[in-house]
Amino acid sequence: MKNKKYILSLLAATILSLTGCGDFLEPDSKSEFVPDHATSLNELLLGEAYQRNDMEGFNIFLGLMDDDIEAAPYQTPADGFDANKYLASFTWQPDMYQMMEEANSGHINIYERYYEVILGANAVIDYIPEVNDTELNINKVKAQAYALRGFYYFNLVNLFGQPYNLNPEALGVPLKLNSGIEESNDYLARKTVGEVYKQILADLHLAEETYLAMPEDLQWEANFRTSLPMVQLTLSRVYLYMENWEEAAKYAQKVMENDKFRLFDLNTITDEISYVVYPAYSSSETIWPYGSISDMFEWTHDYANLTNSITGKKMHAYFQASEDLLGTYDDYDLRLLRYIVQAPNPADGSYMYMAYGKVNVGYTYFLPENASGVFGRSLRLSEAYLNYMEACAMIGGNRTDDAIAALNDLREKRFDPEDFEELEFDNNDELLEFIKDERRRELCFEGHRWFDLRRWGMPSITHTWHNDASSSSTYRLQEGDLQYTLPIPDEAMEMNGSLIQNELAGKRYPENTTNE
Repeated sequence: MKNKKYILSLLAATILSLTGCGDFLEPDSKSEFVPDHATSLNELLLGEAYQRNDMEGFNIFLGLMDDDIEAAPYQTPADGFDANKYLASFTWQPDMYQMMEEANSGHINIYERYYEVILGANAVIDYIPEVNDTELNINKVKAQAYALRGFYYFNLVNLFGQPYNLNPEALGVPLKLNSGIEESNDYLARKTVGEVYKQILADLHLAEETYLAMPEDLQWEANFRTSLPMVQLTLSRVYLYMENWEEAAKYAQKVMENDKFRLFDLNTITDEISYVVYPAYSSSETIWPYGSISDMFEWTHDYANLTNSITGKKMHAYFQASEDLLGTYDDYDLRLLRYIVQAPNPADGSYMYMAYGKVNVGYTYFLPENASGVFGRSLRLSEAYLNYMEACAMIGGNRTDDAIAALNDLREKRFDPEDFEELEFDNNDELLEFIKDERRRELCFEGHRWFDLRRWGMPSITHTWHNDASSSSTYRLQEGDLQYTLPIPDEAMEMNGSLIQNELAGKRYPENTTNE
């Protein structure tokens, strides 16, 4: 491997500037970084491998592409604002990156951002064999690094590769498994989706094995780091996407049986304007919080409550929860009020169900009491229940009863006791469709829906865009559409001659325009 120490010296300088920590060895040369113990690598993980709450660019436009969102009522754009910033991904344009850049959206390159944190994990993995420390301290670092790398590659391959259950032989993403600079670019070629999944499972299982070698009280700590249940929940999700139902159910059950977590009862919320904040530190469901809140909600919250200099009116967000999503909730489902923000339309005072749910924005981002920041996303217990019930329903037979039991356990925490009724189903197909809707209701706006639609057959989606105050245009993502797999950014293609671009659909134009 070439220049490993040089790469790590750059990473070390970065984290030192971020944390102000002086625990790294002072190298004789500025071109070298030599860790003497696991603490140094642990700090390097935090600075370069974790999606901290001050890091953006991993998810900012994905929430505009699925069917849980629709355009809010038209409003006159603010001075200098170009709505193509949103239109590009909302209408699944093959040149979305160019459109967003031309609309002054800033630098958006999800592909690059994931490889940056993968580089951080790789740097730590490279130096683990050279660290002199206790086995326990080394294992703590080792488990985190492999857990993060597996998690990131899972996200990458599901953004830029076809769904595993559709075609595991399709092109996935390059597998960069060290931090060095190679003489050959061969390693930058795309591996198949199946090969990437094989590496994901290898990383996650090694992380699991390493956590299991630790004392039980160190397998999960309330310190925002990865953990054994984080790895097990991720494994459950990976196996679910692979349609390995037995393993998906097994790992989901391990998380469900972990006594450190419990389903959060929505009945305990009494404030009518207090919305659930699942990534918050105090939630009984939070297994691992990560990522920036602006990365999740900025584009669905943008411009809310700002004054339009042209009209003098307060502005509202450009998007709201779709009627299709809202229609899946029962009238007495507490999630309808706790998961989706109701905000006034400044134009006429009517209320809109806004798409920046699960965070009490109050026209500003919510910060937990005595906290300096908040994470935008989390892995949480409810997903384990949903993975488990879907996998059991797919297995069928006696496992159908297990699926129904888990479904009722979850829903009991989502209704007032007087409104809750245990569900029964006439057949397994009916149960499975209900579970899919339940997953949508429970996990809306948490970054799951786009990936679920991909693995459930990539159905057609219709989005309507308001051109102006008197007309709107309809765009359609076709069933099985090529744009269910994102294009690799042009910047990445230019820098890596080994990459092959995904097959792209043609430029999308409105199917019809309606005068309102």
